[in-house]
Amino acid sequence: MKTRILHLLELLTVNFWMIPLLFLLMAAVLAFANIYLDRALFSGWGAALPFPFYFKDADNFRSLLSLTASSMLSVTGVAFSITIASLTLASQQFGPRLLRNFMKTQFNQVVMGFFIGTFLYCVLLLQFSSRLEETDLTPVISLATLLVLIITDLLLLVFFFHHTAMSIQANTIISEVHKELSERLETLFPQLADNSETIPAAALQAEDQERFEREGHAVQAQHSGYLQAIDVTGLQHYITEHDMALKLVFRPGDFLMQGSCLGWCLGQGAEDEDARSTINRYLIVGDTRTAEQDAEFAVRQLVEIAVRAMSPGINDPFTAITCIDRLGNALAFLLNRQFPAEQHFDENARLRLQLKPFTFAGILGAAFNQIRQNTAFHVAVIISLLETLQGLAAQARTPEQRQAIREQADAIHVACQDEVKAHADLEDIKLRYQAVLHVLE
Repeated sequence: MKTRILHLLELLTVNFWMIPLLFLLMAAVLAFANIYLDRALFSGWGAALPFPFYFKDADNFRSLLSLTASSMLSVTGVAFSITIASLTLASQQFGPRLLRNFMKTQFNQVVMGFFIGTFLYCVLLLQFSSRLEETDLTPVISLATLLVLIITDLLLLVFFFHHTAMSIQANTIISEVHKELSERLETLFPQLADNSETIPAAALQAEDQERFEREGHAVQAQHSGYLQAIDVTGLQHYITEHDMALKLVFRPGDFLMQGSCLGWCLGQGAEDEDARSTINRYLIVGDTRTAEQDAEFAVRQLVEIAVRAMSPGINDPFTAITCIDRLGNALAFLLNRQFPAEQHFDENARLRLQLKPFTFAGILGAAFNQIRQNTAFHVAVIISLLETLQGLAAQARTPEQRQAIREQADAIHVACQDEVKAHADLEDIKLRYQAVLHVLE
């Protein structure tokens, strides 16, 4: 249940309509509340407030409301057009998958919410303006609120122009993606293991792993799409309750084809079709990849920016190098983090659930493989990759980490041999490559 709630919150954060809808509801409540308070507190005060509240006249009040409503509608159209233009530019230059980051920006949603909320507030107040003369009502609170909204909208419009100009800059986009990546890694890879029921992967013998494929019943995917999240707690509880064991061969971020084998299940009820359907319900599948449990999601966003920056139409090595620096910082963070165990056991130390884990080598490959393959001809980018690997090698703690860094350095060195023609450039690359090997020794 917790996983599905977090998944729903993740979906709501990337929806552009959520905050504007809340502002519309608040505007409607505010309009009715202000009219009620004005009727209760300021009915019959027309003669006592002649000058500061000259909009007590129904015609003047309606004119102000009409002018504000029409202006807010025009400003909202301009702001929406600017937003669409910035989204189009970002999609073309940085990739369509970056649109998610723009849509989840709360400032843009708040600005739109204020604009359309002010419009609705004016429209609702127009309904009550015809009875101002009949009731001798002076809309003190309603008018004061309207003036505050107008001033706020004008300030937000200026800030909106500034925010839009800043948000489409490459450094700002890279910084925001790196911030999301860092937050996600801190969540997925805590410093200390947060599950006392897990045992390191080495505790499971090879013959026990092969037993799943040899004796287990295959569990097919009932839907196609990207595996967005796994309800590990609920799935383990169900498997334990029915005295079964399950091995999954997919992890969040992988694409599932309908009918493909999700994994193998052991136990007396493993061959039951209802059990397989229940297992599928603990897997959240959608049309797109999400960042909630996918450690490589934001990594691939930075990679996409770097690869697009080095395309012939853009040819911006500085943006690619900035992405490499950010990726290196995220990988350095992982060097000192404990990866969650892939096996989950019950209270009697019996294996119940085996997951496909994320590994440092896999994340390192996701970060550098495509950049290496698309930029082997560019000396500055290759040198940046090797210098980043040298920094990672200095912090590597385990043989597996050192081996992954060594393999990546070897691949980079080999890839550039046929692409780089200048002897001096090859010597520079060789020096960086040897520096990585020296640190690894």
